[in-house]
Amino acid sequence: MSVSGSALRLSEADLTDAAQSAVAAAVAAGADGASATARTDGGIRVTVRDGGVDTAVRNLTQSLGITVFRDGRAGSASTAALDPESIRRTVAEATTIAAAVQPDPDAGLPDPAWLAFDGPQPPLAAPSDRPLRALIHLALAAAQAVTDAPPGQRARLDEAGIWVNEARSALATSAGLCRSWHATDHALWTMVLAQGAAGESVRDFVQSSERRFDALEAPDAIAARAVARTIEQLGGRSIPSRRGAVLFDARVASAIVSDVVAALAGGAQVRKASVLLDSIGRAVAPAHIDLTEDPFEPYGLASGGFDPEGIAGSARPVIEGGVVRGYFLGSVAARKLGLRPTGNAGGAWNLRFANRDDGSDAAAMRRRLGTGLVVTHLNGGGTDPVRGTWTRAVSGLWVEGGEVIHAVTDVTVAGNLADMLGNIVAIGGDVFRDGAIRSGSILIDDMQIGGTA
Repeated sequence: MSVSGSALRLSEADLTDAAQSAVAAAVAAGADGASATARTDGGIRVTVRDGGVDTAVRNLTQSLGITVFRDGRAGSASTAALDPESIRRTVAEATTIAAAVQPDPDAGLPDPAWLAFDGPQPPLAAPSDRPLRALIHLALAAAQAVTDAPPGQRARLDEAGIWVNEARSALATSAGLCRSWHATDHALWTMVLAQGAAGESVRDFVQSSERRFDALEAPDAIAARAVARTIEQLGGRSIPSRRGAVLFDARVASAIVSDVVAALAGGAQVRKASVLLDSIGRAVAPAHIDLTEDPFEPYGLASGGFDPEGIAGSARPVIEGGVVRGYFLGSVAARKLGLRPTGNAGGAWNLRFANRDDGSDAAAMRRRLGTGLVVTHLNGGGTDPVRGTWTRAVSGLWVEGGEVIHAVTDVTVAGNLADMLGNIVAIGGDVFRDGAIRSGSILIDDMQIGGTA
């Protein structure tokens, strides 16, 4: 069994025809405008446990989504069947939904001047063409690397696995835009369990994700990191409540960046539900901090030539030298704010949150912390988008003199997102990529740590 692109039954031309047919049917039914996306996905997921294959599943899906606009109203519907009759029914359902919603003068297709009728399309596809036996071999190798961990580490495998996927998509609108694209995704992971001397059990997970199969980390490297992260959690205990410095490990730093993105999103700005309201041109972080976006990174996990509305993003600073330079805008929010859309109707493109003047590795960042808490896991909590109140249950490591003293559990960390941004001391060079977000560990010099009384 191969996982090559031939497994996908629909070509980009087939998907383009389906999307254009849906748009034509909507216009014929009286829509002022319409947009349709057709997509097909195919892949294999393999998991191994106890020295053998646990699951091996192939998936193959297809779908079409249509949005119709009429008299300032919008309605959307979708179908997994792409035959003419199913498309006709789906268009009728979207039209019925549109008739039932309140009109919005800013709804509708993007202005044609905003659309990416042509322009760069970064490479996103690198099919692996690996047979099933090769995928199983890699998953088993990751599992064996955990089993081969040095004696005394008390670590054992929970699961190892590999996933490969290939997708083709096409977007068509009644404004004449029609473009398609082809993408692949691959992942290799291990999940590890460990038991401490007191009988406590801990678990951790490490995954490598790439568009290109050959760019995945080696199985033994993934396993070694999973074992190390699991073992360091053993012997965890709480600490007394205090105010102090907190270092957010690069693996969890994306949670802070995600909250910044949410605060700078067009919808939050329109609803006035943002702690960073009306912040363009305002300093929100120290002058050494940048947040940049790049839709065109070759094989980037969050790359693309245009968003779901057909609007291209741009390589740009979002925060430059601590100052906000732009929001994340789809066309509706842009109209309401009197701004130009930024091609972010589908979310942020590849982001990098970084220090201008420091590339410290993880050990150097712990030395810079000195005495304080390293947060390695977020276990619950949330952010108030309006007031910026930021509270998380966490676990991690207590550090004194830059050295780990013991693992920490059953504590909370609290602050205000605006204050946290303003109090960033440094962002490390120990960069971790979590989907669209790349960030090193983030050192914040003053937060409330809640532990024992």
